[in-house]
Amino acid sequence: MGSSKVNGNVRAEKMVTLNTDLFKDRLNRVYDRLRHGNQSRSLSQSEFFEYLWDLKETALVEGTPSLELPQTWLEKLEQEEDAITQRSS
Repeated sequence: MGSSKVNGNVRAEKMVTLNTDLFKDRLNRVYDRLRHGNQSRSLSQSEFFEYLWDLKETALVEGTPSLELPQTWLEKLEQEEDAITQRSS
């Protein structure tokens, strides 16, 4: 799933609106788990996580109350959170 070009057309991707403060808290929890869990594969080093972090920081600086993100990005973040939790157990 995700957006990609197919014969010149772009598939629409479902967007989800999140409160900026809630998104900030979620990313901070993921970062804390990684930092304190000494994970060998660090999500914080991935381009995906860095992009989400920068997006959150920009929204906070600009005072944007909410963010609109593709649902697949949130699903990917959730998968990474689950993987971190499993490795920590």
